[in-house]
Amino acid sequence: MNERSTAFIDSFVHRICFVFCVLNLVLRLFVFETLSYLGRAFLVFTSLCTRVYYMTNSHKTLQYPHISVLYSMRAYALTVLALLLTPAAVVLASVSGAETAQVPDIGVASGAVPLTKLSLDSGAACLDGTPYGFYYVPSKTGSTQWTISIQGGGWCYNETLCEARAKTRLGSSNFFPSIASCGCMSVEHGTINKDCNCIYMPYCDGASFSGFREDPWPVPSSPGSTLHFRGMNNLDATLDFAFEKLGLDQATKVVLTGGSAGGLSTFLHSDHVAERVWKEANRATLKSAPVVGYFLDHANYENNDNSYPNWMKYIYYMQNLTVPALMQTCLDDFPVTPYYCFMSPHMEKYIATPFFMFNSKYDAWQMTNILQVPCLAHPAHHKAPCDATEQAAVIKYGQAFMDDFQPVTKQAKNGAMITSCICHGCNWNSITLDNKNSYEHYAEWYEGTAPVSNFHIDPDLPNGGGKMNITANKCEQYP
Repeated sequence: MNERSTAFIDSFVHRICFVFCVLNLVLRLFVFETLSYLGRAFLVFTSLCTRVYYMTNSHKTLQYPHISVLYSMRAYALTVLALLLTPAAVVLASVSGAETAQVPDIGVASGAVPLTKLSLDSGAACLDGTPYGFYYVPSKTGSTQWTISIQGGGWCYNETLCEARAKTRLGSSNFFPSIASCGCMSVEHGTINKDCNCIYMPYCDGASFSGFREDPWPVPSSPGSTLHFRGMNNLDATLDFAFEKLGLDQATKVVLTGGSAGGLSTFLHSDHVAERVWKEANRATLKSAPVVGYFLDHANYENNDNSYPNWMKYIYYMQNLTVPALMQTCLDDFPVTPYYCFMSPHMEKYIATPFFMFNSKYDAWQMTNILQVPCLAHPAHHKAPCDATEQAAVIKYGQAFMDDFQPVTKQAKNGAMITSCICHGCNWNSITLDNKNSYEHYAEWYEGTAPVSNFHIDPDLPNGGGKMNITANKCEQYP
């Protein structure tokens, strides 16, 4: 290859690489969080290949024309590989699975399916007004067991935060993955059934599927901008579709579950969904499995007004939470503080549906966002150990959790797995008590075969008093 040909190829590949660098950057900025780990790996790899080209070719071959042809060709080969793999990364971006940061894995995955979008005529919509959608994985064996799994992802506590959220997958179906899976929580023969009819409901309303306003709601900080609060409609419209077109009317047993904000949704809507299942599926039964959805009404570490209870109070009014999103019996008992009925420790006693809750008494999200203890305020960056005062606050919070949890234990229909692991995306398959993991205890509760009690409570201090395998169980480091 002569010097002139090499210069021409260098110039051409240099320009092509620049275009793909820009494309790579755009993908990483705007869709990186929606990609599967494989998709992310492809993007990083294509970026690396392109950078290698610039390092080995542009900085050496162009500056030093006498460099060996073999070295130059190696750079070209890496560049061609980058060009071939970058389109593959784009494809992966469009078909990546449903991954949600800070949300627990629930149940046993039952396959991956495309998104089903509902008509806007159904009244269902995300914060930005885009149509709501869900994922339905049918049973491969004709099972009549169903799981309805609700995604979590926190809340937006005011209009400004909801407007920002509306530009993400937690506020717009434009960012929903085109394909996602669903985790069965149905039980058969003492174990989680790997084959059920499973509906996975992504979360895009910011209020645990509980808000409803007929008209768009203005954003005070952004004149002209509006939000759509249709969470309750999203739930009911999905159920309508499932009863009419998916065979939910033929169900015999149904499990409602969800993690984090989806766990709160499970508490809030268990009776409503159970009533619909009973009436529209020929008296099918429903049990619930809320996962890390027991969020305390508790002051923060500094005891100021920037607190979780105040945030939830504002959501109650902003999104117009009413019956059936909130239970009438609860609202009757809290006429002055109706937003209490949007908080699981206040409203759980009104739930008639049997439920088995999975939770940590030192829940990591609650340490960060409710207690707001400084040493755990940003667990990902937690380096300095909690001091004595902070440790005392963490221990006291765990005691408050157990106090608020006690009413759950008074109802024999319920069950629970309460761990001391400081986790939110807890590994329930790994966390054990009494020589059984969390799902084994859940299965015994579901089928009524527990030898002694359906309440399994870790009595230890955080992370088993320092004895727990924090890596396997996905616990935060402490102290």
